[in-house]
Amino acid sequence: MTGPLLAMASVLGILAGAGLEGPWRGVLDVAGGPLRFTIQIQPSDQGYDGRLCNGSSCNLLSAIVVRDDSVRFEIADYAATISAVLRGDSLVGAYRNVGNRGPRTIPFRASPGTWPVTHPPTDLTGQWEATYQYDGRTSPRIFEFRDTPGGLEGTIISNTGDYGLFWGVTEADSFAMAHFDGSFVYMLTGMLDGDTLRGVFHAGLRTQTAWTAVRSRGGPYLTPPTELTTADTTAPFAFAFPDLDGRIVSNTDERFRDKVVLVDVFGTWCPTCHDAAPLLRQLYDAYHDRGLEIVGLAYEVTGDPSIDGALVRRYREKFGLEFPLLLAGINDTELAAETLPQLNGFTAFPTSIFLGRDGKVRQVHAGFYGPATGPQHTRLVADFHATIERLLAEP
Repeated sequence: MTGPLLAMASVLGILAGAGLEGPWRGVLDVAGGPLRFTIQIQPSDQGYDGRLCNGSSCNLLSAIVVRDDSVRFEIADYAATISAVLRGDSLVGAYRNVGNRGPRTIPFRASPGTWPVTHPPTDLTGQWEATYQYDGRTSPRIFEFRDTPGGLEGTIISNTGDYGLFWGVTEADSFAMAHFDGSFVYMLTGMLDGDTLRGVFHAGLRTQTAWTAVRSRGGPYLTPPTELTTADTTAPFAFAFPDLDGRIVSNTDERFRDKVVLVDVFGTWCPTCHDAAPLLRQLYDAYHDRGLEIVGLAYEVTGDPSIDGALVRRYREKFGLEFPLLLAGINDTELAAETLPQLNGFTAFPTSIFLGRDGKVRQVHAGFYGPATGPQHTRLVADFHATIERLLAEP
């Protein structure tokens, strides 16, 4: 995809006559309160086009369909929609998508205008070491908070990558910031309690996880992504799955013989995988002529090849990917691990598996640090280039 997909919309009807263009203050009403984002809409020759925005980060809507007093925002990348009707000067309806654990519906509303910009206190900005608590277990995260011209922005980083760009509002010592891209529905709420942060992480409609955080001490806090998943390195890494035309593609195929291979374990439902795809294309373009092959193993939501295949084709076209993408299974980590028995501790989408010219695993990188992480993303890109250069130099 080289530009926004233009939305098809009726020029007739109550809503179209009222004027849909402009910014809208969007809200998903989740159990923890209002999850705020922005919908930006502008007229086009064919109707409207639009974007979902979290602060300075925006994702294109694939279509906007207007009929009388109703509107449907389509998010085809994730087989999702927002459908609403006009109530006074507001839109009221629901967000729906298949979800990575089954269909889900979340109440939606929006009103014309922009969200107020609130700047965080200096005591909040910077990096924090957070601990999530659930089911008697703990799990580490890094929180990054920044004061920007648009107000509070930041991200959450786990052992397996980041959650995308968050944007939010502050009031005194409290804050609420969110990330909604059409697939991930995340909100982080909390408050300063002396030198400690305390709050709740909200995922989807109802899931809530308590956390506490202290100022980053500068040392290692998360497990390095190359240490989370290990692999059997005694034999060539084996895979055999159908491509989008139903043909089986295997590690023993001629195209992979004596080549350095990057195996990308991904899913089109995963926005982090969308963040990683441009780097994969960059690597393929830079190193394919020198002996690099890339193959994507797609673990999708439905298990129906006709539905999953359409989503993977859209993903391939969106990023202009020229390497094979295979339908490997569904996006359950345990079931996916069963299809890749040479991996131990598989935990993340995406996961990048680097193979030497002998077909054996040289490195496994769990997760991905996207652009929202800034310097960490820059280091990851450099590390991927260096790893491929090193493998290509091997005899």
